[in-house]
Amino acid sequence: MTDDEIKQLIASNAKSIKALSSSLAQERQERQRAYQEWEKDRNQLYQYLSRLASAQSSFYEVQADYYHQLSILGERQTKLDEKLVRLFERFGIPDDDTDET
Repeated sequence: MTDDEIKQLIASNAKSIKALSSSLAQERQERQRAYQEWEKDRNQLYQYLSRLASAQSSFYEVQADYYHQLSILGERQTKLDEKLVRLFERFGIPDDDTDET
């Protein structure tokens, strides 16, 4: 190989190394951006999950209160029914709820 050929080979290799280095640096930056975006999305997902858990908790509290109120209403209904039966018996009013089938 002549000196000119060696110089051309060295120059060609230098260009290749520079291009590869630039490509690697660019890929590293793209990976860094992608990782940051992923990190942001993950944090957002955790926030959404936290909000969802809070909403579920609130829903279950409301649901429990609803069933509690239904229970209270059921007890009141039973007491009213018992009072009506006693009043009907007291005044001799026939009970229309009896099944005479």
